[in-house]
Amino acid sequence: MSIVSNLRDRLAALPPAPDWLRWPALLGRLALGLMFVLSGMAKVLDAQSFMTTLPLYQLPDWMIPLGALTPPLEVALGLMLMLGIALRPAALGMLAMLLAFSAMLVAGIIGGELENCGCFGSYLETSPELALLRNLLLMALAVMVWRFYRDEPADLRRWHLGLLGAVLLTTGLGTGYTMEAPRRDNSLARVGDFFPDEDFIDELPAFAGQQLVFVFSVHCEHCWNAVANVQQLAGAGDPPLIGVVPNDAAEIGWFRRVFNADFPIYRYDPAAFNSAFNYWPALYLLQDGLILGKDEGDIPSLKTFREVRLAEWEG
Repeated sequence: MSIVSNLRDRLAALPPAPDWLRWPALLGRLALGLMFVLSGMAKVLDAQSFMTTLPLYQLPDWMIPLGALTPPLEVALGLMLMLGIALRPAALGMLAMLLAFSAMLVAGIIGGELENCGCFGSYLETSPELALLRNLLLMALAVMVWRFYRDEPADLRRWHLGLLGAVLLTTGLGTGYTMEAPRRDNSLARVGDFFPDEDFIDELPAFAGQQLVFVFSVHCEHCWNAVANVQQLAGAGDPPLIGVVPNDAAEIGWFRRVFNADFPIYRYDPAAFNSAFNYWPALYLLQDGLILGKDEGDIPSLKTFREVRLAEWEG
C-alpha cells in the first residue's frame, strides 16, 4: 500500500469532529477567508510591488511570472471560505498555498535579501520571520476548518462556478493592469521630496548642485546587472554620482574589488533602508538635495540618461 493510500485511509477513519468545534470552525474560516481576500486584493491593487519582491525569494526565473496567479487564487479561495462554497477543497487549497509560501519564506530568509515578505503588496510591510509565524497560525486554522467540514459534500453549483469564474477573471485583469501601472510609492525618497539624509552612517554626503544617487545593495544580483551602466554614468562625471547602500565597510570593499567600482559609496542605516527606499536598484537625480526624478529597476545607459531621462526629469 502506498504512503498516499495509507494516509487517505487514516484520514477517512477519523471520527466526526466534536460539536463544540462548530463556532471556532466558523470563526476560523471567516478569519482565514478574510485574510486571504485582503492579502489577494492588496496584491491586485499593487501587483508590481509584489512581483518585484519575488526574485528575493530565491525562485528560479521561470517561476517568477507564475506569481501573477497568486492574487486571483487568494481572493477566490478566501471568498469560498467566507461564503461556504466547497469548504473542504478551499481549506486544502489554502493549506497548499500556505505551505508553498512558507517554503518560499524560508528560502528568502536563508538567502538573506528578503526583508519584507510582500504579502500585502506595499500596503503593509512584514518581516519574513513574522510572516512565517503568521503562516503557521493560518495553517492551523486551515486544518481545523478542513477537520470540521470534512464530512460535508463539496458540491459546486452553477452560480458558484459563475461567481468564482467572474472573481478569477476580474482579479486577474486587475493584477495584469497594476503590474504595468506606475508603482505606488510609499518610500521616503519620492519625487518632489528631499533625499532622506538623517540615517547615514559615519559620513554624510554633500547634496549640492545637481547629483545622481545610485541606491543598491551589494548582495542584490539585479543591482550587479546595473553596474555597467552605473560605471558609465559615474565616469561621465556630469552630474557626479554617488552610491548609497545598507551594507558594512567590508561588504562595500568586496563590491569595489569585484566590480572595480570607483565612485563614492555611502553607508545607510540598514534598519531604515527599506522605509527610505522601497525598491532597488534605483537611480535618483537631485538638485540641491531635492529629488527631480528616479528610475527603479532598469538603470539607464549614459546615452539614454542624457537624451531621454534628463529631459523628462528636468522638464
